[in-house]
Amino acid sequence: MHVSSYAKVNLYLKIGKKLRSGYHDIQSIMQPVKLHDSISFEKLKEDKIVIESNNRELESKNNLVYKAAELLKKKFNVKEGIKIRVDKAIPISAGLGGGSSNAASTLVFLNKLWGLKLNQKKLVEIGIKIGSDVPFFVFGHTSLVEGIGDKVKPLKKSVSINIVLVNPGIKVATTKAYGWFDKEKKSKSKGNIKGMINAISKKDIKKIAENMHNDFDEIIGKKHGVIREIKTNFRKFDSLNAMIVGSGPTVIGVFDSIYSAREAYFKLKDLYPFVYLTKTF
Repeated sequence: MHVSSYAKVNLYLKIGKKLRSGYHDIQSIMQPVKLHDSISFEKLKEDKIVIESNNRELESKNNLVYKAAELLKKKFNVKEGIKIRVDKAIPISAGLGGGSSNAASTLVFLNKLWGLKLNQKKLVEIGIKIGSDVPFFVFGHTSLVEGIGDKVKPLKKSVSINIVLVNPGIKVATTKAYGWFDKEKKSKSKGNIKGMINAISKKDIKKIAENMHNDFDEIIGKKHGVIREIKTNFRKFDSLNAMIVGSGPTVIGVFDSIYSAREAYFKLKDLYPFVYLTKTF
């Protein structure tokens, strides 16, 4: 029994005020991409949760997959054991939401396996306790995401965009990125979220690129010069636009065709530790 757990990109991310809870209000357009981890599930006779992975650092109780399974088990008094294997392809602490996606996939699958019959609203309520990106992945469609990540409104239309993802091999903790943002206390919002939603509905890739925006982009670029270098390379190789994804450090380059995306991929693939040619969906 296995599922694909997809990564995401933020085509737009505006950060609002910091709340008493420590979270920030956000406004984002998130879209899944075909890059994915594989998660397999196996029932156990013993009443316990076992996590296995091709990445040893995930084989702990701090893993969001473990937390998701444990939350369901405790909340609904499930007495069955489960072994979950996570085969990672999505880089960790990369802004691509891999851990949150894994957690959401676990919630959705175990809800069915254990016959809990929870609707999406309930799964979102549980998911937000694990991480702010988890509710988006419960839906798994291109969405307007607001609040602290708990308000998810899937868009009526979606669009397939040819993209290249570049990760320079450094990790950026989301909490650190928000800390840097709070010190800056400024947001240079160039993109337009209404324009973005309209461009997506019309499947207008050039307009989507024009309206791309991420409040973290400049801040993370200042902290890590390699981000600026990657963006410069994307421009050199004919991307319509390039910016960091989530809190970084992965950079997304958007292209108007598979041919230009593929050409950029081959020029970049030997320059950085992780370069991936994919599509949104």
